[in-house]
Amino acid sequence: MSKKPKVDPRIRRTSKYLRKALVELLKEKDVGAITIQEITERADLTRGTFYLHYQDKQDFLFQSMHEMLENLIEEVKAPKEENQQISFVRLFEFIHEHADYFKVMLSDRGIPQFRSYMTKIVQDKVYGELISSIGEAEEELEIPKDILISYIASAHIGVISSWLENDMKFSPLYMANQLTRLTLLGPIRVAGLEDKIKLPH
Repeated sequence: MSKKPKVDPRIRRTSKYLRKALVELLKEKDVGAITIQEITERADLTRGTFYLHYQDKQDFLFQSMHEMLENLIEEVKAPKEENQQISFVRLFEFIHEHADYFKVMLSDRGIPQFRSYMTKIVQDKVYGELISSIGEAEEELEIPKDILISYIASAHIGVISSWLENDMKFSPLYMANQLTRLTLLGPIRVAGLEDKIKLPH
């Protein structure tokens, strides 16, 4: 397996400062109203430093979003010998660690494409690969694979958003346990509503 090239620590540090500045500004105004000058001033960096790494604001927004979500995927994907629940624990721990970023990005003030991009990455990088690894058993699925993956990924993003909006009142471990149960058993069964809701055959 080829390793990712190491990123210069100075570049990583600059990216971190700029991203932190963006998050702080997004708490005050919409992304469209934020200027490069405001971002660099809040990060205590020069515009020249910004343009060493990014072509413009859109390039910065996209690269920052891509970098954070790639880091999330790397953190979340569990080694083959570990179970999927550990992966969910890592998911919530990572988001908890970067709560300010994810909370504002998943809000109305965040980058408009962030939610759909995050959903797509989770679909492709986590559940797409997970279900594809089933191999021949995929043919035995009772619903099309793309519908299954879309449902699970969208539901998970919704759970994460709700958790952040409610100031993460439950621990990452608790959320991981509940998400595991919901994924494996389904919401109706977990809620104990099988006898109260008539399901279609």
